[in-house]
Amino acid sequence: MGSARREGTSNTSVPGSAHRDSTSHDRTTHPGVRIQDGELQLGSRSVPLLSGAVHYFRLPPSSWRPCLRSLRELGLPIVETYVPWGVHELEANAIDFSHPERNLGQFLDAVEAEGLLAFLRPGPHVNAEMTCFGLPEHVVFDSACQARSPRQNPVYLGFPPLMFPVPSYASEVFHGEVARWYEAVGAVVAPRIWPDGPVVMLQVDNEAAYYFRNGPYDQDYHADSITLWHKFLKKRYGSLAKLGLAHRRVYPSWAEVDAPSRFEAHRPEQLPQHLDWAAFQEHVLSGSLRRMRDEMAKSGLSGVPIVHNLPLGDGGLPVSIPAMNRVVDLVGLDYYHGARQHRAIKRRTLYLAGTVDFAYAPELGVGAPPWFTPLTHRDSLFCATAAWAYGIRGFNLYMAVDRDRWYGAPIGHEGTPREEYKDWQRCITVLKEHKFHQLQRKVEVALIFPREYARLSRATHLFGPISPSALEAMGGTPVDGSREDPLGFAGPVQVLWWRFLARMSDALTREGIPYVYIDSSASIDRFEGIRIVVAPTYEFIDDAYWDLLVALSKRDVTILHGPTLPSLDAQMNESPRSALPTGTQVVLDQADDAEALMATLKSRERLRCPFRSSNPAVETSVHEDEHGPRLLFLVHSGLVPTSTSITLDEPCSLRDALTGARVQGETTITLDLLPQTNRILVFEKRAPDPAARQVGSECSI
Repeated sequence: MGSARREGTSNTSVPGSAHRDSTSHDRTTHPGVRIQDGELQLGSRSVPLLSGAVHYFRLPPSSWRPCLRSLRELGLPIVETYVPWGVHELEANAIDFSHPERNLGQFLDAVEAEGLLAFLRPGPHVNAEMTCFGLPEHVVFDSACQARSPRQNPVYLGFPPLMFPVPSYASEVFHGEVARWYEAVGAVVAPRIWPDGPVVMLQVDNEAAYYFRNGPYDQDYHADSITLWHKFLKKRYGSLAKLGLAHRRVYPSWAEVDAPSRFEAHRPEQLPQHLDWAAFQEHVLSGSLRRMRDEMAKSGLSGVPIVHNLPLGDGGLPVSIPAMNRVVDLVGLDYYHGARQHRAIKRRTLYLAGTVDFAYAPELGVGAPPWFTPLTHRDSLFCATAAWAYGIRGFNLYMAVDRDRWYGAPIGHEGTPREEYKDWQRCITVLKEHKFHQLQRKVEVALIFPREYARLSRATHLFGPISPSALEAMGGTPVDGSREDPLGFAGPVQVLWWRFLARMSDALTREGIPYVYIDSSASIDRFEGIRIVVAPTYEFIDDAYWDLLVALSKRDVTILHGPTLPSLDAQMNESPRSALPTGTQVVLDQADDAEALMATLKSRERLRCPFRSSNPAVETSVHEDEHGPRLLFLVHSGLVPTSTSITLDEPCSLRDALTGARVQGETTITLDLLPQTNRILVFEKRAPDPAARQVGSECSI
């Protein structure tokens, strides 16, 4: 679409969008911005996906340029900001970008003048700790827009500073309002999309998780959602008769196919309806994002990568990241973790690194809102360095600049660097110097995250609005609130699959074997280079999941699955499976069974365990390029000081990226670590002097 300035719709005023020469570039003749090799490709220029959040609408215009300069000096080439709908439409049908303190066009012009690029997030949902999550009150209080409970009540979110009814992702009226909003945003932003301006990336919506009211039967029973439910089932089964066979019910018409409002299954044959509902909830979110993205494109918001982010508790969300990744160009996870949440940081990052092409954090927390569990500067640095250690390649520091309802940003609201600034500057400098976004953390083992078992965990959740994702975000697991009756199987599949993976991942960690998690619905291309796959399998299995295991087995990938060889499909029909050619059925009755299995496998398969730590409390993660290792991360989540010896593949010299201390050795090096600290070690090119072996000094982080 061309870059000509667009006006608002007939019932929407859009003053304040500065005139720009739309004839200087015709974007139809340009390939647009794309993500390639971990970078944004802008013609002949490449820019790493590193940005920082600056909310123009929360700062006086006199602070814009000083804040942008500090951001640039921090080492970040891109500024990120929300464009909150509710800030610009205080009255219905009167969208205004002209107010001096909310003039988006002038802010983007300032970004361009400072030599920066822009990543915009125009919602409609932005959260940002704003009232109604940044949505206009006239929209959220329109009954036609509101999500509905099984009893047709509005679904309210009790979130500071004000409880409000959340919109329905299926509502036609809501999508119409969103289209009107995007049209207004496009009038200001489209003329400023690269190469005509600084905008190089856009986000559609925000944290699409049903506004955190995502219990399995919380919502959405809006009439438009039920219409989509029937369309979903028609596509899934083809006919009412086949649907009836799957659900073990007689449906006289599609209108009488009710959506389940609570879990009532006791036997396998009663499960398909609930599994379909769980799959449908994922479908609604992916479909809604696709529709919003199409509306953005109609409004001129196109030609750049489109992003979406998911909040904490992603393992328990009604979300399929592979499905979302087929809608947008980049799906990422938000990170707001203390050092005590090391396991969550690791699991989330390894899942993202395994499941998508580029592991990205749209919100890498620097500080937090005041109603979170308190997070210190040390917590934020630990979280960031651990996320990098396990595979995050690009990120947006949120928040880079201070604002209301936030603490801990490294830049004050007037643009003045704070005490924390130097630590972040040193980290960013190291990552850029070594082109961290293009390095690889090589793995040969993948653990499969089975979509159908995760859906069963959600369907059997007991705590209603305190959803699986809420429990995970509070430090638990997505299966903690699931009922534990066997439902006619040998055991409670809805919790056993998670425990199976947890035992396997712990065993891999103890043996020093790098691994990732890969969603069962991800492309088979994600298994490139994988030699061993760990796959939970129980009495029932989705055909696509089993077909994936068969295909991997034909590639001579070793499959460790169990504890059961499935005999039912996802509709609980008899579907006996033959043993996999390269498969081994494993039963983990005891916690140490997995460790013994992995120790044997490591020896037999000669798995790589690079730079293994002698101390089980310290994990290592090496990142390489075509010339070999470049960066070595040490992750220590323990509460007491410790030391460890690292086994070297060959003699080498390393430098602590943040303190400058050097350590070298022929076969091992020994390092000290403070409690809950991570270290980034740089492999130096010069050959080490074996006589100069020394103990590394403690790191400040």
